Amino acid sequence: MRHLSSILAALYFGVTLAHAQAVLDTRAGRYEVIGLDRWTLTMLQDSLSAHGESLTTHTCAAVLRRALGFADASVFIHGMGAPGGREKFTEIMVVEPQDSARVKFLPLPDDSVPIRSAWEDIAQLLRQNPNLLSFLIQHPEALYSPVPPDSLLRRSSDTERLRLIWARGFPDEVVDTAIWTLQHDRNLDNQIPALLILGTPTLGAQAQVALGETLRSPMSFVSLMAARLLKYRVGELRLSLPWERLAPSLHAVLDGTNLFALRYIMELLTDTRPDSAFGRRLLARGGRIILARLAASDASVRAGAYAFLRHMTGYDLPPDLQPWREALGLAAVP
Repeated sequence: MRHLSSILAALYFGVTLAHAQAVLDTRAGRYEVIGLDRWTLTMLQDSLSAHGESLTTHTCAAVLRRALGFADASVFIHGMGAPGGREKFTEIMVVEPQDSARVKFLPLPDDSVPIRSAWEDIAQLLRQNPNLLSFLIQHPEALYSPVPPDSLLRRSSDTERLRLIWARGFPDEVVDTAIWTLQHDRNLDNQIPALLILGTPTLGAQAQVALGETLRSPMSFVSLMAARLLKYRVGELRLSLPWERLAPSLHAVLDGTNLFALRYIMELLTDTRPDSAFGRRLLARGGRIILARLAASDASVRAGAYAFLRHMTGYDLPPDLQPWREALGLAAVP
């Protein structure tokens, strides 16, 4: 047992030291940048500072993308530093500028049309109550469940107003308009109601495919919301998805497209038992951001990446980068 503990300790500290340049410890907690290759933490801090930003500001992901040319970036906070709880840990995932070919966003929609009359009442409610949408993203059952917990309904009378709208149902032409909107209209006042409508559990494969394609939306909030709705359908409603039709979008997310959506997609796939051949295909010559997480300093991030890789592939490999790179066909990929 002592020998095993020594091996595990050596593995842990070896990974930590190899990636120490990506870790920043502050009084507010630890910040770790996951996905760095050519950039160092010092380069990153200096470049952010030149734009009046730092890793500790909540807008750093946007600055990394828009000002520093990173192909994608996301920020996720683990824990809130509460007494007795886990120390606050901020995870910053990145895809560096030279790897932009890995990020396969859909084109930004060309149109921006006025709010559609088909869902004007939905858009109005969401505008009047800015907290409503974030509540629904966290608790979609408050909108979609036939008998949601009373405590969720009591959070907002506007939730009940939305439920009354959903009780009327949506004709086929509204569903078709919602799908068109996700593909062609960048007005968020139309995109958000369209997403909520397409998240309706009674809608079929066409709506699910539209949500799946939206995982590659260049609008981060939209892709995040699509991922959450798909996660709800699979994880909580146990609905099956048209996996083959969603495969290109899932493969893209697992390789670094829309990092804000990655967490929900990993949970979605963990909640299912995909055939190992299909799981390996989703990660084939990809999955680089998952491998970057496998080398993180944070033990829970590493453990989650390792469990996910084993779950998806069926391979019983050690938690080391090189065997997994070879297994995913990345050994010779720059």
